[in-house]
Amino acid sequence: MNLIADSGSTKTYWAPVENGKTGKVILTQGLNPYFTSPEMMHEILLNELVPDIDCKTVNHIWFYGAGCSTVRNQEQIRGQLLSLFRRAQIEVYHDILGAARALFGKEQGIACILGTGCNSCFYDGDRAISNIPSLGYLFGDEGAGSYLGKRFLEKYLKNKLPDPIRIAFEQRYQFSLEDILNSLYNKPFPNRFLASFSLFLKEHTNNSFIHDLIYFSFIEFFEAHVTRYNNYYSYPTGFIGSIAYHYEDILREAAAAETISVSKILETPVSGLVEYHGRW
Repeated sequence: MNLIADSGSTKTYWAPVENGKTGKVILTQGLNPYFTSPEMMHEILLNELVPDIDCKTVNHIWFYGAGCSTVRNQEQIRGQLLSLFRRAQIEVYHDILGAARALFGKEQGIACILGTGCNSCFYDGDRAISNIPSLGYLFGDEGAGSYLGKRFLEKYLKNKLPDPIRIAFEQRYQFSLEDILNSLYNKPFPNRFLASFSLFLKEHTNNSFIHDLIYFSFIEFFEAHVTRYNNYYSYPTGFIGSIAYHYEDILREAAAAETISVSKILETPVSGLVEYHGRW
């Protein structure tokens, strides 16, 4: 059996594949090395993955993960997997390469991720040969869930929300200023905390204020990332991720305003990666 993993900052999808057939996808917490310690990674794998997998039967693991852009982080993930799947050949790649392979296979295109965080690359049909750095939720992640949450909370805390939205938000969450600041500065995974508000935003996209907040966040993503690639208008642009998937209409609206041709929009790259690695 082989495993294909797509890991973001919030969750990881594990697809077991045997004899060309995909088994039930297993969901665990995300394993981004920038937010998850080696000890926490081991605990997540041991408690959330291993109970559903016979480690001794796994021959090959392809792991595509957020935060796996450096050799050090790749080796950290590989080491944790190898400690449990000792017979497996393990390959660890950045999640943007997984997105590109899932979206375009062997064709060229601009691959984008819009989930908790964001990323993008120009893909030549084999490799991600150009990448505009995301810079994470503090300095970047335009258009991603953490960015939408950050912009929304800023409007809320500075009393810039329309009254109906403010009232609905306070009825739903009942957060004090101290609660919000504590979640951002003292608790783990502040990016996940910020991105969690995208669920609330999704429920209120018919409100013009919320629609525009999302729309212009996507415009910022296109201008900070996609338009930076040479001749970007000559290539298809594809998206992976929950934000791209659930806000598809607004995303395509923003893309049209930037004269960007959007091809596929997928919630996860798993099915595309199973097809890509279907040579087994």
